[in-house]
Amino acid sequence: MNMDLVKEYARFLRLKALGVSTIAVVGAISVSSSIEISHFLVLFFICALYNMLGFVLNDYIDYDLDVESKELNERPLVKKTISKKTALFIIVLFYALIISTAIIFYHTLLPFLFLLLSLALGTIYDCYGKKFFGSDFALSASVAFLCLFGAATVSSKIGLLTIIIASIYFMHVLFFNIIEGGFKDADNDKKHGAKTTASALGVTHQPEIRVPASFKALALAIEIVTATFVFLPFFIYSEFQKFSYWYIQVLILLILTISLFSSSIKMLMLKTFERKKVTIGITKQEVKRYMIIPILILGVSNIPWIIFILLLPTIWYLSFLGIFREKPFKSKLL
Repeated sequence: MNMDLVKEYARFLRLKALGVSTIAVVGAISVSSSIEISHFLVLFFICALYNMLGFVLNDYIDYDLDVESKELNERPLVKKTISKKTALFIIVLFYALIISTAIIFYHTLLPFLFLLLSLALGTIYDCYGKKFFGSDFALSASVAFLCLFGAATVSSKIGLLTIIIASIYFMHVLFFNIIEGGFKDADNDKKHGAKTTASALGVTHQPEIRVPASFKALALAIEIVTATFVFLPFFIYSEFQKFSYWYIQVLILLILTISLFSSSIKMLMLKTFERKKVTIGITKQEVKRYMIIPILILGVSNIPWIIFILLLPTIWYLSFLGIFREKPFKSKLL
């Protein structure tokens, strides 16, 4: 296998972005202040497979649409550097690896049940995501259940803090899909008859950007609910205020929350649409959202683990650039 083909598989599996595969790990940490390295590795492995499966399955299902899009002509399936038959084999293999790994390492019913629910809902979204309204809730719930899966590998008693964290993940994915994704892909979704909330509410870019007040109100409502979940633990858990630097923790969370509100408003108030700039803006938004939950549980968790989780995406990203000898921001691995 030559290096060019290796790069195609790296792009196909989105290997460069897998440093964010810590949802189940965070779920586990929300129950126990410290987890063993072996536990971290198993949960990370399952989450990484889960993320790769989602990307591959989505590319496989959307193949016929992707080949018609000029913007997606560099995808390995579209270029036929990787065949649909190979993609299908990878999909079946990853399902088998995720389920078998969970069976080998976790021998109680609850974590397995949460994992199956997550896989089922994620699969429904990948296969039918834009064919019925409300499918975004299926994807959001799948991520929340992945967090609960991680927690259930530590204890069968799922506490309120874990439920709050899973709810934040739910709201983050909901905002990304309904608001950011809906806004970015409004015209393309309309062209292909996709049944999305954005299209139903009349968001469009042509002949000019039109973002109805109802869509803006929905975006604001999701952000407010998310912010409520983020700051709720400081009011209901005395342990959160026992952390020596809790006020700095709250300040950082407040800055991130205000920044997310501000960036969302700017996106929804755009007068001209440039897809590349909007995509970069959304990526920056997601980096901020990724930071919120680890910072939230900083005072009630093993601090070195939290710092590592915060740094992992950057470490992972730069490591893969080094392996493939790519320059930052110029890599074509994704």
